Amino acid sequence: MKPLRTFSFCCSLILLLLFSRAGAQTVKTSGGPGLLKTGVTARDFADSSRSNWLGTGPRPLRTVVWYPAGPGGTKEVIEDPIQFSSPVTAYRDAKVGGGAGGVGGAGAAGGVSGKKYPLVLISHGSQGNASQMRWMAYYFASRGYIAVVVNHDGTQEEERRKGFLNLSDFCMWERPKDISVVLNKMLTDPVFANSIDTAGIFAAGFSSGGTTVIWLGGAILNLDSLEKNAPPPPAVLADEVHADIMLVTTDSIVKHSFARADDSYKDDRIKAIFALSPTIGQGFEKSGLDHIAVPVEIVVGDADIINPKAENAQYYTENIPSALPLIVLPGERGHYTKPPAGNERPGELEQVSKIAYQFFNKIYNK
Repeated sequence: MKPLRTFSFCCSLILLLLFSRAGAQTVKTSGGPGLLKTGVTARDFADSSRSNWLGTGPRPLRTVVWYPAGPGGTKEVIEDPIQFSSPVTAYRDAKVGGGAGGVGGAGAAGGVSGKKYPLVLISHGSQGNASQMRWMAYYFASRGYIAVVVNHDGTQEEERRKGFLNLSDFCMWERPKDISVVLNKMLTDPVFANSIDTAGIFAAGFSSGGTTVIWLGGAILNLDSLEKNAPPPPAVLADEVHADIMLVTTDSIVKHSFARADDSYKDDRIKAIFALSPTIGQGFEKSGLDHIAVPVEIVVGDADIINPKAENAQYYTENIPSALPLIVLPGERGHYTKPPAGNERPGELEQVSKIAYQFFNKIYNK
C-alpha cells in the first residue's frame, strides 16, 4: 500500500471542496400547504467499538434528527439565507408525530399516536457537517420522514486538525460504519424507536456522503486502484500531507483504520440509496460494485468539476447492477464554484430533494 497516493488524492479533493462548500448547502424551503410541523433534536451518539483519533474515548457520532412533530417543543425560527430562501420554523425537542411531552428527556416516550414513519439517513460531504444538510433533512421531515443527519467529523481537537485537513476525510471508510452505528442507536432510542418503520429505511448522501451510502449498499474499496489514479498533492498542502502520511505507519489508530479500508460495509436494513455527485469512483473496481442489489439512484450536475461525471456518477451508474439510469441535471448541483445567479441554487437543490423523496416513496409504497 502506498499511503502517499491515497492521501494525495483526498487532499486534492478536499482543497477543491474548501473553495466550494460555502455555496453548496442551500435550498428553497418554505412552510406551505400540506407541509408537516417539523421537529428537530440532537443526539450525542458514540461508537464504543472504535476509538476517536486521539485515543481518549469512543468515536463521536453527533447527530441531528429532523422529524414530523406533534405538540410541544420550543419554537425556533431559522433564518439562514445560505440554506433557506425564507425562514423555516422547527420545534426543538417536540413530541414525535403527536402526543404530549418533549423529545429531550432520556425517559420520554415515543409518539402516542402509534404512527410509524420511514427513515432516511443523510451523509454530508468532506469538510462538512450535519447543519449543512438541513436543506435535504427539512424537506424530508416536513413531508413525513424521520431524517437523521450524521456528523462524521469531530471537533478540531478530535480530528487533530492543524490546518485544512482532517483524519475522518482521509479515512473515508469510517463513514459507512458511522451510519450503521447511528441506525443501531436510532432503532433503540427511547424516543424514536417505536416511531420508525423498519420496512422503510433509506440512505442519501452528497459528494463524499454519496460514496458513503454506496458503500452501505455493498461496495468494496480497492486502495491499489485508488492509488494508481491519485493526482499529486497540491503544493499548499504538501507539509500537512507528509505529516499525515507518517501517521499511517507510526500511529496505531490510523494504522488500524487503514486495515479496515477494504472491508464490506453493507447494511441490509437499508432498502434504497440516493447519491448526489458521489466521489472516488477510481477506488472501486467493477468487481467491487457488483455486490450491490438494492435500488440506487444517482444524480449529478453536468457542470460539476469537483467530481467529474464520467469518472464518478456515470461510472457508478454503469457498474452497479441495481442502479437506475443516471440523472444529469444542468449546473453544478452541490459543488458550486461559480457565483450564483439570483436565487438559482435554492431551486436547484430543492429539485434534488424532490427527486430523492419521490424515489424513496416509490419503493416505500410498493
